[in-house]
Amino acid sequence: MKSVHRRSNGARARQRPGERAQLRIEALAAGGAGVGRLAGEVVFVPGTAPGDLVEVELDRSARPARGRLIGVVEPSADRVAPPCRFADACGGCDWMHVRIEAQQAAHEQIVRQAIARATSLAEADLPPIRVHPAPLPLGYRSRARLFARAERGEVRVGYRAPRTHAVAAVDRCVVLVDAIAPLAGELPGVLHGAVGEGDVLISLGASSRPVVEILWRGQLPPAVWQRLDERTARGEWAGARVTLDGAREAASFGDPRPAILGADGLPLFLAPGGFGQPSEEGAAVLARRAAELAHLDSTRAPHVLELFAGSGTLSVLLARGALRPSPAAEPAGAAASGPPGPASFTAVELSSAAVACLRQNLAARGLAGKAIEADADQYPIPARTDVVVLDPPRSGAPGAARAIAASSARVVVYVSCDPATLARDLGGILRGGFEITDIEAVELFPQTSHIESIVRLSRARKSAR
Repeated sequence: MKSVHRRSNGARARQRPGERAQLRIEALAAGGAGVGRLAGEVVFVPGTAPGDLVEVELDRSARPARGRLIGVVEPSADRVAPPCRFADACGGCDWMHVRIEAQQAAHEQIVRQAIARATSLAEADLPPIRVHPAPLPLGYRSRARLFARAERGEVRVGYRAPRTHAVAAVDRCVVLVDAIAPLAGELPGVLHGAVGEGDVLISLGASSRPVVEILWRGQLPPAVWQRLDERTARGEWAGARVTLDGAREAASFGDPRPAILGADGLPLFLAPGGFGQPSEEGAAVLARRAAELAHLDSTRAPHVLELFAGSGTLSVLLARGALRPSPAAEPAGAAASGPPGPASFTAVELSSAAVACLRQNLAARGLAGKAIEADADQYPIPARTDVVVLDPPRSGAPGAARAIAASSARVVVYVSCDPATLARDLGGILRGGFEITDIEAVELFPQTSHIESIVRLSRARKSAR
């Protein structure tokens, strides 16, 4: 079947109400939409796979133009049936209809193109991207953010529907680990009688039991508090915490801290409601690779600075060796048998709760290191710093990039969840005389357009200051 072509003199075609067209999807873009063309005009179409021939309703008022998927005329070999019955209504897994191998290829290309565009480097001049596949395509997430809303006396719990604020209610999520997967179906009963809406963060806690963090905008009746207390008292949940909109403090039940098995094989606690990677296995791969890429070929032990350290998922490997753990604290097969650790280790994090967990996680391992509560994006790089490791939020770290470029650091390891801000910041760091030596992509979010990247840079020459 032929695609519909329209003449274009370099000007955007006039929008006609309900205008429909057929086009072939060429690739997947950052953000999840498929990319096709009509007479040279780029059109983004969510819900498509590379190679699909689709019929769409056009919206040329957007830039680039958008297409609402009407139907798939010819499915590509990369299109699969989603393994979740909520896939069409739920906005959580925007690539569940795409074959896993095609997801990985798209992630690799998105990262490569973003870095090339922002740094003015040719794609051919970038090192090959090493992709770390997800161990499990389903049942991998050990934490998730749900949305809850009280409607007509009942509470609906699920994810936000695509491009709306509506609740796509689910009773079980197939990408969650078994220990927390049933919570989506259980929480409407726990929150019964509530008025308003809120976010509910669910994760694994102590002894791999669930912890629940509720951020509520409205009212919670006494029965809700009682149910939370009962579940933690009976040991069904490790803990729960509730923050009401406008309240000065949160109310806690049990131990509300999320907990994962760290990359070194020891338990690692995270700040309640704070940042954590979506899967335990993925976080371990990320931490190991960041620590390995931070290695500096030198006869002396380096001074290592970590920015945006969070609760220490990377820190527990980066700091290892600054002070050897005692034999009792050292797990079998841990990284202590590897190369000597840093001469000094400093971790910077803005969240006081995360810093408290970071200090506890280091102390539990007998590891030396200084944990500083400060804005990592504005933190001055100490003159003696050899290695900088940073894992900023999605907004990136433009201030840190400028400071790194002006520093004497010799190696930088940048961990990112957003290719666009990663690429922007790399452009700033490269101006300091660095070159990119390694690019890796870690599939922490299978079934989605999100990707975690690690880039290593080394100083190629002394920068002119």
